[in-house]
Amino acid sequence: MTASVGHFVRSGPVPASGGLAALTLASPSGMAASFVPGAGMVGCALTLDGEELLGLRGGMPAYLAAAKTFGIPLLAPWANRLGPDTYRVAGQECTVAGVPGVHRDEFGTAIHGLLAGAAGWQVLDATADADSARLAAQFRFDHDCPEFDGFPFPHLIDISVGLRGNELTVTTMVSPLSGSGVPVAFGWHPYFTLPGVPRSEWQLSLPYQRRAVLDARNMPTGEVVDWARTTPPGGRRPLGDEVLDDLFVGVPAGARAELSGVGADGRGLRVGLEYTRGYGYGVAFAPAAEDVVAIEPMTAPTAPFSGKFDVIVAHEPYEAVFTITAGRF
Repeated sequence: MTASVGHFVRSGPVPASGGLAALTLASPSGMAASFVPGAGMVGCALTLDGEELLGLRGGMPAYLAAAKTFGIPLLAPWANRLGPDTYRVAGQECTVAGVPGVHRDEFGTAIHGLLAGAAGWQVLDATADADSARLAAQFRFDHDCPEFDGFPFPHLIDISVGLRGNELTVTTMVSPLSGSGVPVAFGWHPYFTLPGVPRSEWQLSLPYQRRAVLDARNMPTGEVVDWARTTPPGGRRPLGDEVLDDLFVGVPAGARAELSGVGADGRGLRVGLEYTRGYGYGVAFAPAAEDVVAIEPMTAPTAPFSGKFDVIVAHEPYEAVFTITAGRF
């Protein structure tokens, strides 16, 4: 554990995880964030004054057993649904058929990448000072990885997490390890909730303006339409029983989504996510049967290698950043 006046970093056990440890960054303002390097660098907790702001769903047991996402999971090397098992990108034909780490949706489509719950992350930094707490970890994705054949592009993934007051910044960088470069398609899938506030009272503000049309299997058709979630003055609208599962394109740097509400005790709570830079795509997900909203920053769309949208093939390090803030009102 490292600590200074105010911010600190500590290590502690993750319940029901088979002995995994979480590294927790905490600030004097009452915000704390926990990540698990031994399980895919998943964010397993985000609290404000001890109250959990993440949708934990099935938690760590379901994540480790069946890659059921929760908290703040990294989706890599691609986010969301892949499309057909065999795909072509950067001049190579690839397949995920028979590859370890593949998990599938209700239609049998590979989903959420290959590294859910992956061990092998090396912690490079876990320190704090008066201004912030920091965590950095690296994963080497190359021929030694069992999942490599499903995405045969050797690269490093570096994640840096910084907590300053009530602001959590997550920076992800992919660096190619060969001359063929690396297709950039990773993303994150943060699930948010408002403790003490019923979903009927949640207010949701979304920044998106262009929506990709999806087919019955939630795959993009290639058509993009203008989109505006009608909101009253101030930009927020009750979520209520609204169901969302939409893909958005052309998300500008600095775009911000926010979930807020007032509990029975009269206290207001808000949590927001900013697409700080490097994430041009996003998904908003609010299922009918769960009190969660996912605001997903993505570097590429669903079915990234289908040819319906351009995908960056990086020959130099590619960096993307999102920022989560939380507070009372």
